[in-house]
Formats: sequence, C-alpha cells, structure tokens
Amino acid sequence: MTTRRSTSRKSGSYALLAVLCAAALAGALIGPTRPLSAAPFTTAGHWVYNSVLGAVFHVDGGTANIDAHLPLEAEVGSQVLQGDTSGFVIGPSRITQFDKATLSPRGSVSPPSDEFPLGIEVVGGPYAVYRNAGKIVRLGDPTATISAGGAIGSPVVTDDGTMWLHRTGVGSICTVAKDAVELSGCPVSAPADHAGALTVVNGRPSFVDLFTSELHTVDNGTFGPGKPLGVSLSPNSRPATRDLAGRVAVLDPVRRSLLLVDPDSPAAEPVTIALPAGDYDGPVSTGEVVALVDRQQGTVLTYGPDGTRRDEKPLKQKDGQPRLTQGEDEQIYVEDAEGTQVLVVAEDGKLQDVDVTGKPADTPQPQPQPQVPDRETDVGVGLPLPDTSDGRPTPTPDSRRPEPQQTTTPPPPPPPPPVPAGRPGAPPSVIAQPGNGSAIVTWQAAPDNRAPITSYLVSWQGDSGRTGSVPVGGGVLQTTVGGLTNGERYVMTVTATNEVGAGPGASANPVTPVAPVSPADRPVNLRSSYDVDDRPTRDVQLLWGQPALNGGTLVHYVVTGTGQANREVTTTQTTYPQLRADTVYTFTVLVVTRAPDGQTLESEPAFVTVEDVPAPPATAEIKKGGPSETDNCHPPACAWVNATMTGLDPNTTYHLRLSSNSNRDVRTESFTTDATGAAAYNELNYDVPGETVWVTVLTRSGQEVVSSDPITWT
Repeated sequence: MTTRRSTSRKSGSYALLAVLCAAALAGALIGPTRPLSAAPFTTAGHWVYNSVLGAVFHVDGGTANIDAHLPLEAEVGSQVLQGDTSGFVIGPSRITQFDKATLSPRGSVSPPSDEFPLGIEVVGGPYAVYRNAGKIVRLGDPTATISAGGAIGSPVVTDDGTMWLHRTGVGSICTVAKDAVELSGCPVSAPADHAGALTVVNGRPSFVDLFTSELHTVDNGTFGPGKPLGVSLSPNSRPATRDLAGRVAVLDPVRRSLLLVDPDSPAAEPVTIALPAGDYDGPVSTGEVVALVDRQQGTVLTYGPDGTRRDEKPLKQKDGQPRLTQGEDEQIYVEDAEGTQVLVVAEDGKLQDVDVTGKPADTPQPQPQPQVPDRETDVGVGLPLPDTSDGRPTPTPDSRRPEPQQTTTPPPPPPPPPVPAGRPGAPPSVIAQPGNGSAIVTWQAAPDNRAPITSYLVSWQGDSGRTGSVPVGGGVLQTTVGGLTNGERYVMTVTATNEVGAGPGASANPVTPVAPVSPADRPVNLRSSYDVDDRPTRDVQLLWGQPALNGGTLVHYVVTGTGQANREVTTTQTTYPQLRADTVYTFTVLVVTRAPDGQTLESEPAFVTVEDVPAPPATAEIKKGGPSETDNCHPPACAWVNATMTGLDPNTTYHLRLSSNSNRDVRTESFTTDATGAAAYNELNYDVPGETVWVTVLTRSGQEVVSSDPITWT
C-alpha cells in the first residue's frame, strides 16, 4: 500500500481498469515498437512491472492509455515506485532504477532486507519502507537508508511532506522531514504495550489505539487525550492512512467488517459494513472513496463515506497476492501478482476498462544518444558505472580516421595482490520474537569479507541489567534464548566471527517474553437468587466467582439472558428487575480478557436456568381430638376439633370456620401461619353425633382459600 500526496485532485481523472494483456502487448509494445518518452508524466499515473513480458509499463489515467514501456529484467512480484525523474523497480533482492525521460536503466542496488516493502509515493520520496527491519529507503535525491531503531507500523505522510512512523513494541512516534536523511526526532509516545496504528485526520497525524478503541491526535508535540470511536476494535484492525471525509475507515478482519467511525464530538453513529468471507488488504482512502481488495476472491471493492458500495470488479488472475497502492495523483491502483492487470479507482469510486489492445498513444520519440557514464556514481541509487572513457575526446561523425599504425603489444601488468580477509560485517535483518521465558532470534548471513563465518554470538541485555549470550555455529541463522524473565524487556544482539575476528553486532527490536495466554476459565459457581413467593414478577440476582484468568487481564463479563439485552459488567453480580415468575429464563456469563499483545479473548460461558417452582397447594385437614367440655359443648359427645393447614402464605393471619351440615358457621376463629405457611389449630370443639363437619380457611377479608374433607362426628 502506498501513501497519497496531499495535493488537489487532478481534474479529468477517470475510473480505469488497465489490463496488460500479455499476448497483445508482446506484439504491440515489446516487439519493434520504440519505448515512449516518460517526460510528459513526471509523477502522474502508475508504473507496473509485468513479469510475464519482462517490462515496466506506465498507465496514464487521464488518457486511458498505456503510454510508455521499458523492457527490464526484474524479479517476479516486483513493485514500481516513481519519483520526479526516475522510476524504481523493487524486488526482494535488488532495486533497479530507470530514467523516466529516456526510458533507460540506470543500475541496481541491494535492499536492506529481503521483505517486500511498503511503497509510498509522496513529495520528497518515493520511499520503500521495510517495516519488520525498521528501515526506510529514501529513493529521492539525496538517496538515504534511514534506520528507525526497530520494527515500525505503516507510516503516514502529512501535507508538508513529513513522514510519521510508530515504533511497535516501544510506542515512540517519530518523524522524518521531507528532505531528511535520518530520523528528525520522536516527539511523542503512545503506550508501549498497546497495539495501534497511525492515520491522518483533517490533515493532522493521529494514533488509533486498538487496545482502548480511542483516537489520539498528535499536535504541537503533544499526544492528545483519547476520543472514543464508539466501536470495539480487535487488535488486528487496520485503519486507512488518511480519513474518509472526516471519518476513520478501519478494516477489522476478525469481525469481517469495514468500520467508518467519526472522531468528532459529538460523534455520529459509526457505519458498519459487513464484508463477505475473504482475506482483505487495505483499506486505502482518497478522502472521497475507500478501497479494499479481497485477495482470496480476487475482487476490488469501493465504498463512499456513507458506507454505500460504489463499485465491485474482479481481477482476472486469481492466483498470487494482488497489490493495493495509491499514487501521487491521488488515484488508487490495484495490480495482480504478475502485473498483467491494473485496476484504477478514481474520484467517484467507479472502475472501467482501458482498451490496451490497439497501438500505444502516438508520442514523439527521443532519439537514443550515446552516453558517457559518470566515473564516480550514478545519480539516485549511487551505483558505480563502468569506465568507458580512455581520456581522449569523443570523435565526431566527420572526424578523419587516423591511419592504422603497427605497434608492439606490451606485456600485461602483473595481477594486483589479493585483498586480505577482514572481520565480518554486521548480520542483517536481526529479528527477535517473544516466547515463554525465552526469545526466538533470527538473522541473515553476515558479509564474510573474504573469510568464512565460523560462529555467531547472540548476546542479550535486560532492563534489569542482566546479560547473557548464546554461541552458535557459522551456518546457523536462528536460535532460542532461554532463561529470560517474563515481563522484562530485552535487547538481542548478533555478532559474526571469522578467522580474522569478531565483527560489529546488529540488534533486534526490543522484545518482552510473556507467559502463554489462553482464554480465562468459565465463571465459578454461577447461581441465581430470588424470592419464590414474589408473583407475578420478581427481581432475579445472578452471582458468580471470578475464575482463573490464565495470563490475561480482566476486561469485563458478558451476561446474556432470555429476552434480555446483553450486559457488560466488571463485578461478579448483576440484577434483573421484575422478571415474570411464570417464565423460564436461561442466563449465561462469560469472561473477556486481554492478552499482553492487546488481543481480546473470550472464555466458555457458564449457564444457569431460572424456572418458577409453583407454590405447594394450600391444604386443610380435620380430625376429632380428645374429650372436651365448654358451656356450649357437653359430654359425652363433646370433643376438640384438630385442624392442620399447609401451603398458606407464611406469617399470615387467616380465619378458620367450623361448619356442619346443619349449621354453616358453627364458629369462626383466627390463626397465624408460621414461616413455612403452615399452622395447627385445636381451639374449636363439637358435640352433635351423626353430623358431617369440616373446616374452611378464609382470608381476613372473608375470601375462601381451602376447605378440609368432611368427617362424620361420632
């Protein structure tokens, strides 16, 4: 992905699809056709390397033509960046420069790393950014390789040509001025342990903190306070390097969505665009449209600031990794893995075909001129050129040819003495990756300087001051350093040795070993608490214990319930008010934790079901008791009436009425239930043999609750 130059958009740009058809171009362009002059398009359009035809081509977006080409040998998958006067074909093992005016190669150099760099075409550039190696190659004039001191994220460039970069794992946010050949400084820092990325919003550099889902503006040497983005971002999210009409476009590959969030206050509602299943590159924003590439399906998607899809077109070649870039002309270009097709996204986000089957545009051709290369170095990449000058004036076409003379060939000079061996150079591309109490260190072979490498020494130093080293053989390019302390930061340095001695060391980005992190256990002893006698609704409280977090940090608990909105709580209890007693509810609680690298993890959920247990039915039972005698009850038939009641409301006063078949209300008295809703009452008596008798429980207002079965009094 390349970063745009912030200039006004060229008028008359069109949405283009440039298909570099191998068969047509082989005959029409590479055959007898002369290369076309690149002078009319200094920084407009896009150059692409077609590895099938072995040539670079220039796509002119304004005229819908391929208007220049240059046969050039380069590696498959190479990308092309352009500056004011030169183009650069960048592959894993070499960078080849060519002159855009004469369309002639100007030599090659080796890149600082074999990783595929991020290309950025801006004023002062172009730049090839090797993010893992922490190297920025400035291909403009003057040429320079700038070390960032460790791995970096994707840089952004502001309107004044300043490049801003984030040192991952350290947090420093550093700058490279437009014409600088080294870091200009690191004015602010983001939290070192927070994953994040840079973007430009309303012309100002900003940091998207993927740990807190907040946006921090960098202004006047200050790291501004975080502004909530209104959505939760995964640690793998990627923001576009510039805003989309004031919104921040963020690709979240974990949730498979493109998010358009508003950092202003008050913020508008975020726009969430669900994406089909795929492997996405991007997003890249022009300010009016944002583009994505589904590398799995080979499809280009474009969207406007409101989330509306503007266009969708497939790449013809589905194999390999397409490249999504942005030119200095503010157009977005997508090329397939072999450079045989280019999709150009214009101002309105539309994609159209470019007819490339006919002849290239008829442009006046420069006549090839004999060149006498500079004896010192070529301009740009600084390559030494062969010396073709013998010190004599170059003959003109009408010069007289001197008569041949017989000469005696002198004996050849003796060969120069061999250059003695020297100490080896520093190993390139030293990378350290954290483990559990360990670090894995990799590097590339050091320059041996004419004596084989016999060994490497991997040394380390921690923030606590502890040091150590691990020796390995000369053919080894990776080792694991053990015995480290989790949570402590270490710097790993690799030094090569040959028969002459030890060379200079090269250090990796700082690394912090961590214990392996896994999702937390499920919440402990999840249970519910409520009053079973509350009807028709009741408050239900959920309680649980915090489980083992397994190396993560608690973020919150997620609580779900049947028919209830999801809740995020940080305590180990929550209450749902006024749930219906006659409804069955199933609740789940899971734990969300955050790993040291910012990744969020979810535990397995715990379950509990809240189901109403119906109250036992009210009962009443009557039995004849022992002999009794009162003013209204006479022996020998008089006896006590023993009444037993259950299933009533606890601690409640009721009436108890004694009835017979001849008298509905023989007598009514009161009783009170205990805490279980039960009671026994034996204060009534009766004395009429042969009568059918029973008791009835009534509320204090006189409503009948339950009656006993009748018995015959004997």
